Amino acid sequence: MGLLTLHTRAGTQTIAAETGKTIVELAKQHKIVWGHACQRGVCAQCRTLVVEGAESLNEVTKEEKLRLRKAERAEGFRLGCQIQLVQDGDVTVAHRPY
Repeated sequence: MGLLTLHTRAGTQTIAAETGKTIVELAKQHKIVWGHACQRGVCAQCRTLVVEGAESLNEVTKEEKLRLRKAERAEGFRLGCQIQLVQDGDVTVAHRPY
């Protein structure tokens, strides 16, 4: 099992990475504030920069393709409500709302 490092405005926390759960779900589970409203990929309040470990994450979803510009995705931005860990590995993400 790897580690998930979450950078927020309130600071940085590292937790155990769990496959099959989204960044927003894991943050809520560990009482880490990670802005979100809809959890469906519509509001983009959970806009997230993948700093490290993209290879351990699921592919970009259709919701992300609709909500985020191609240039944003190329820079490593995803939606925290859509990102799921699909394999063991260390992942670092940063909450970067608009």
